Amino acid sequence: MTVQAPSRHDPVVRGASALVGGPRGAHAVGRASRWWTPLRILLAVTLMTSVVGFLAKSPCRTNPWSDEYQYTRTCYTDVFALYYSEGLVGNDTTRMAVPYRDHPVEYPPVIGGLMWVAASVADVVHPHDPHTAANGIVVDHRSLVFFDVTALLLTAFALLTTWAVARLAGRERVWDAAMFALAPGLFLHAFTNWDLAAVAFAMVGLWAWSRGSPVLAGALLGVGIATKLYPVLLLLALLLLCFRSRRLRAWLSAAAAAAVTTVLCYLPAIVLSAQTSTQLRSSVFQFPTQANCPTHYLAGWRWFWTVNTTRPADWDSLWFQLQHLRGHPLDSAQCGAAPVWLNFWVAIATVTVIGAVSLLVLAAPRRPRVAQVAFLLVAGFLLVNKVFSPQYVLWLIPLAVLARPRWRAFLAWQVTEIAVLVSRFYFFVGNDHPGQGAPIEVFFTAVLLRDLALAVVMGLVVRDILRPDADVVRAAGRDDPAGGVLEDAPDRWSRPSPRRPAGAAATA
Repeated sequence: MTVQAPSRHDPVVRGASALVGGPRGAHAVGRASRWWTPLRILLAVTLMTSVVGFLAKSPCRTNPWSDEYQYTRTCYTDVFALYYSEGLVGNDTTRMAVPYRDHPVEYPPVIGGLMWVAASVADVVHPHDPHTAANGIVVDHRSLVFFDVTALLLTAFALLTTWAVARLAGRERVWDAAMFALAPGLFLHAFTNWDLAAVAFAMVGLWAWSRGSPVLAGALLGVGIATKLYPVLLLLALLLLCFRSRRLRAWLSAAAAAAVTTVLCYLPAIVLSAQTSTQLRSSVFQFPTQANCPTHYLAGWRWFWTVNTTRPADWDSLWFQLQHLRGHPLDSAQCGAAPVWLNFWVAIATVTVIGAVSLLVLAAPRRPRVAQVAFLLVAGFLLVNKVFSPQYVLWLIPLAVLARPRWRAFLAWQVTEIAVLVSRFYFFVGNDHPGQGAPIEVFFTAVLLRDLALAVVMGLVVRDILRPDADVVRAAGRDDPAGGVLEDAPDRWSRPSPRRPAGAAATA
């Protein structure tokens, strides 16, 4: 199969190519560079996006976070904030806290390990002088090194994700990976948190599955689960498709490998938690979302689970808007207590999403592709979850690219993500300084537009599932480039799908 040029097959790319003379002609001749292969160009573009994203965060790297600076410059990043809140900063009298042993960490163990690596490098580079005063301004050199090392690690994960997306798209559609490499969401959030690590492990896991290696796929997905929990939904997508195609043995191998790998990743955190000093065990910690509600000590590796169970609805969720309209939360605030009713309704909504996607997989005229089901599960989960942090868009972008590689709807959705981030930050400004920034209604409107745009993309994917002949990926001649043992496998309920009129094409 030949490589498909997006400038010929996607109306948005075709229009953009007019800036450089239009699409390449069908009879154009000329020798292409042997070194600049499509994959290397995609990696270079990803590196460029990462560098620009780093520059966008750089004001917060070198300027004090005062007078809402981190919000008005839209350069806020959890990396700096958590360097201090997780006890990673040290000085001549206080050593760096080892995650899970000296301080509970609100993230799974792989992220804790990445924090430890970056903080250790910072300690080596600046072992005796973590705070240096220059021209009357206090500069924490260790935090700068910590952020720079973290940015390098996350850039490597971004490159790995691009590589995996290009491989999963297949040789004929390798340029689809440019949608991830140029995504506004990648530019905005590559260095907001450590989500790119989980994304990279998840996508490389799907690549291993596409190569017919369920055990390796499960192992990589297990590392992803120990980074952020969402790769569990990818395993669920594979279960639904394996059930329809009678490939449950392959799924069981992947699931077993994922379970073993997840436990192995947690073991160091569990061991470190067991080494916590008696003095630390007797102290108390506060839930980040309940600042005035201290709770008794919990083992460091369990802190992640406790925080996520007890946290209320986050700013960007529909549940928060519902509570704002009601004038009070679904649960009365109690120190250290989980919001039982909120968690209950979130669980019901999540089960509903899973049930709806399961019925779609079983009822579709042809077995859906892996990326389509995975995207619907992850997107649906985020829409009904009580937390939809802006950087979670990174979970969705690679799956959206593989599920429906069309630029128009994708870019419209990405524009709404920009609106959410900007309005969120300026709402925080107004929340701290009444009369400044943006009112909450502006922020809520941006969130609703984002959710609507994401729902539209989901609807287009559902349409492609119900009308397989409208799927641009299958139009290239492949059943499922990411399918692995599922590609061209027997289909329990396959039936002919309605045909489009000749020449019709999806352009949304």
